[in-house]
Amino acid sequence: MPSQVRSLEPAPNTGKVMQVQHAGSYTYAEVEGPNGQRAWIAGTVIAVNVGDEVQWGDYSVMRNFTAKSIGRTFDSILFVNSWGKAGAPVVATPVHGSMPTPTVADVADANNTGVVKSVAVAGGYSYVEVDRGGKVVWVAAMETPMKPGDKVQWQGGAEMRNFNAKSLGRTFDQIVFAQAIAVVR
Repeated sequence: MPSQVRSLEPAPNTGKVMQVQHAGSYTYAEVEGPNGQRAWIAGTVIAVNVGDEVQWGDYSVMRNFTAKSIGRTFDSILFVNSWGKAGAPVVATPVHGSMPTPTVADVADANNTGVVKSVAVAGGYSYVEVDRGGKVVWVAAMETPMKPGDKVQWQGGAEMRNFNAKSLGRTFDQIVFAQAIAVVR
């Protein structure tokens, strides 16, 4: 049963786990912050139980996010770049869990290609503005070296609307979160 979700204060990023679900390469946890507000957070799978105190780093807020792996839509969820039990080392969360560096063979869908117009790197992600023959799209993936003018291809992806990239201080009307992105020659 969903609870009212509000953003936690940015500092300190700690809270008590009220609910927890593991699915795929993510752990989803509802946490209650020191001020009593509750929020859902998601990050790399960690061993955490109801009642544990957790800490996390920077995060991006996603609104109306559907987690197909658990069959649930969150009004608001914080995707964290690192987290763990309070007082213990944190675990980094690359986009869509830990992914290998892609090769050109891995990134084969010709529909997911274009020329880089601009790149912003923040929180371990590359946010790439791509020109697809006159249509511009934004794609985000694990940090990948590239520059304007490079031709890129990306693999897979989930389209997000009204995505707030806190690490960039920017909200994207629409962005594709790809499993991998690669420069092709």
